[in-house]
Amino acid sequence: MAGTFDPLALPPVPDGAPPSHPLRDLALTCVFVIGLVSIGIGAFRTPASSILEFENRARAPWPAFAWNAGFTAAFDRAFGDRLGARDTMLRLHHLALVYGFNVSPAPNVLLGRDNWLFFLGEDGRSIDRNYRGLLPVSNDELAAIATELRRRQQFLASLGIPFIVTIVPDKFTIYSEHLPAWMMKSDRPTPLDRLIGMIDAGGIRFVDLRKPLAVAKTQKRVYYMTDSHWNMLGAAVGYDAIMHEVQRALPSGRLPAIAPANLPPYVPGIDVYSGDLAINIGLPPRYREPDLAPIVKINTGAWPTCGKRVDSGADANVESYACSPSGLRRAVMYRDSMAISLIPLMSDNFSRIVYVNSARLDPALILREKPDVVIEEMVERAMFGPAGFQMPEPPR
Repeated sequence: MAGTFDPLALPPVPDGAPPSHPLRDLALTCVFVIGLVSIGIGAFRTPASSILEFENRARAPWPAFAWNAGFTAAFDRAFGDRLGARDTMLRLHHLALVYGFNVSPAPNVLLGRDNWLFFLGEDGRSIDRNYRGLLPVSNDELAAIATELRRRQQFLASLGIPFIVTIVPDKFTIYSEHLPAWMMKSDRPTPLDRLIGMIDAGGIRFVDLRKPLAVAKTQKRVYYMTDSHWNMLGAAVGYDAIMHEVQRALPSGRLPAIAPANLPPYVPGIDVYSGDLAINIGLPPRYREPDLAPIVKINTGAWPTCGKRVDSGADANVESYACSPSGLRRAVMYRDSMAISLIPLMSDNFSRIVYVNSARLDPALILREKPDVVIEEMVERAMFGPAGFQMPEPPR
């Protein structure tokens, strides 16, 4: 019967491929092979930068040849870090995750509300540890920090040198309202709360920056939205609090005045910034913000400062600055990257100040520099550093 379906009938054979198909397939194969070869050859081209843009780390070096598995693993890492079009492919991948799924492509960057980005620390757990309370921090861990700071204070006191400690709050401590709505703060005291109590009990001079920053943020933005650091406006708040404590610590009249925080002006539409966190997630265009007091104008010499760098740059972790007016004091400041914005401000107050990018206080350096005051700055997520990098025993 017409129209009856025969389940045993074979399907109709399709028409043969047109004569042009082999040429098309050959062309596509050639394009594919050329693309793969080009990407592979690109790995052996000398890169413009030794730093990987999105991971903010150095490229793995090419290994010396050897007949072992270690060579192949090292070669694979080096080759992968130099693969042709690597940055372009990573950028497209990152943009797809951010715009398509509102997911951070970087494990230590959190997408907040209102285009704010938050750094989760090098281990990706800082906010769980210091804000949400999901990772327990024992009293013994915090006591080890306070004990080490007390050791440093006692050593410096034996030399008649005041010791001042400050901890710069992480962005999530000051701007928690921009965290994702699902992220809740622990109702217990944070590790920073508990540590400050121990520091105060030990009689150490401590500058608590949380309140002045919380007050200042009602008038101006004091942290970058797209960076893991405070901006120059926030640094100026910290500078004022630190220097007033320095003034109190020194004998009367030794620091009669504090240099004003002379900040470079903001030019709307010109001074635009995308910070390290925006870079880590592929620089999506929506993560751009006004640079309200551009430190780049200071670093390039376009904005006048008294303090000038005077060291040779031989040690990447030590910088020395001098300000010429007579009568100024000498200082040493142990610091991390949060102090980058403090350096041009602090340096205007001292005839010589040495900045050491380290969590370990070096008695030999103190004895060599003979400072009038020692300041130690650390960011909240790195406040465990002194316990892990204890001061060597001073020479007798």
